[in-house]
Amino acid sequence: MNPRFSVKFILVMVMLFSVMARPAAAQTPTPKPLGPGEGGPVIEPNFGGDITTLNPILVADGSSQTVVNRLFPGLIGIDTETGLPKPGGLGGLATKWTISDDGTVYTFTLRDDWKWSDDTLVTSADVKYAYDAITSGKVDSRAASSIENIKSVEAPDPKTLVVTFKSAECSALLTAGFIPVVPSETYKKVYPTFADMTAKSDYNLKPTVTGGDFVFSNFRSGEQVTLLPNQKYPDSPLGYVVPKAYIFKSVADQLVGVEQFLKGQVSLISSVPEDRVNDLKKMGEEGKLRYNEFPSASWHYIIFNVADPANPKNGLDDKGNAIDQGHHPIFGDVRVRQAFALSINHDDLNKGAFNGGGFPVSSPLLPQSWAYDKDLKAWPYDPVRAGKLLDEAGFVDDDNNPDTPRVANDKALYAKPGTKLEFSLLAFSGNPSVDSSTVLMQDQLKRTGFKVNLDVIEFQSMIKKLFSQKFDASMLFLGPFDPKDPDGIREPIDPIADVIDSGINPGSYNNPELTKLFKDARSLPGCDQAARKVLYDKAQAIVMDQLPLYFVNFSMVPVVAQNNIENYDPRPLVGVRWNLPVWTIRAQP
Repeated sequence: MNPRFSVKFILVMVMLFSVMARPAAAQTPTPKPLGPGEGGPVIEPNFGGDITTLNPILVADGSSQTVVNRLFPGLIGIDTETGLPKPGGLGGLATKWTISDDGTVYTFTLRDDWKWSDDTLVTSADVKYAYDAITSGKVDSRAASSIENIKSVEAPDPKTLVVTFKSAECSALLTAGFIPVVPSETYKKVYPTFADMTAKSDYNLKPTVTGGDFVFSNFRSGEQVTLLPNQKYPDSPLGYVVPKAYIFKSVADQLVGVEQFLKGQVSLISSVPEDRVNDLKKMGEEGKLRYNEFPSASWHYIIFNVADPANPKNGLDDKGNAIDQGHHPIFGDVRVRQAFALSINHDDLNKGAFNGGGFPVSSPLLPQSWAYDKDLKAWPYDPVRAGKLLDEAGFVDDDNNPDTPRVANDKALYAKPGTKLEFSLLAFSGNPSVDSSTVLMQDQLKRTGFKVNLDVIEFQSMIKKLFSQKFDASMLFLGPFDPKDPDGIREPIDPIADVIDSGINPGSYNNPELTKLFKDARSLPGCDQAARKVLYDKAQAIVMDQLPLYFVNFSMVPVVAQNNIENYDPRPLVGVRWNLPVWTIRAQP
């Protein structure tokens, strides 16, 4: 299953109202369904910065992915109740599949009623093309690390797709679902060679051929992306798409998004600033809006660059061998990363940045995952222990001045004597919890001798700087993750994802023991869940101890929607927008 694509379904509810003791009272009639494109537009705020691409092979940021989800089909659909892969599941091309005896070959049969917006049929060649592009070595694609265990993809005929894995994999269906589906014949014309598929191509921001529930209309930088209904989309239960448009509207930040929602200018907001949660929740209880909370599918975290930021390199060479990348003068030493963690007072952070609704993170896996180790403990607040670790690491407080950072002596592993314990924390603007937490952490870290220089910039600029690997540490959100697939946490710490300008392991962490644990867990013969959990428990313990990432906070995520959206039916295991083609917003009388 491709977790980036939503399955489309509709729940039709007939509400019958009557008044007791008044048998002659009239019933409220069921509203007549609106026709194709007759519903009002669904408008959603985007405070993550402009989209960067609408090519699903190249997409690497959340804003772009939100729009891509509406434009392209997925390979494997999911059950709309359980969220599990399902043959013939809505939103997926695969109607059934068979598995070889050794578990390495999956043969998918694809449906023959799904067409691209130019009326050409979606075929197995469209999946193979995307796989070939990603694995060509000519295209910078975030998906490369997700599908690295796939050996080959073949398309023997338009309805048959054969995916061969290097080794049997317990999450094979999820892995196969990470292969995008793109209009291969169009892409061959737009990108004559794979080397031509770069972020600079104009087509990336104005696709003419798509196959989702909407088609591209226009993109105005700094304003919005507008999509129009695709009435050729085959998976709407009504047989057509109701909203007249889907608009992804740029807003300055989360607070502006809330204000526009309260004025009725946007349909829903799926990211609510912490200081407005209680107000919106109360309004939901009063029936003024629809308020839901779901466990977060992502972590609020800090990634440390453990390699030399002055000389970034990919993690692996062409043969898969590790490349020496040097060491970050500060964060190359695990003791410094541990001292960082011990310097953070989550209780104060929770009150000051998360409105009291956050939780300290005790595992790199989400609490709702079957592989979550509930016995692991989060790093405590212990500034005394932090100071001792920094002393051991050769960063000492030689002037007893709380306003100056510690300084390296000759015991420091990678820093020259005299190097200050000073670094830049890269972050993005527009999110109040990020703004507040970075400032609070800056103050907390100062107490143990760190000097933190905040580098808060626009989101897409931050992503570009992050992927360049020329940074010290960066705060962002990691995810979303599928709780059914604990292997997802592997990518941001796997050397195969350490690729300059595209890989999601920009911190360049490489731990062979950890890499092997993840590989063994996802390829365990028989896929016994209890046995796999033992391996994931060991992996979680290593991540929490070695701290390639520092997990800041976990929260329940509020989603609020306008009362006037009919057929709105958010589901924890499936998502909020899973049946968006039938959302119905009627004109006001």
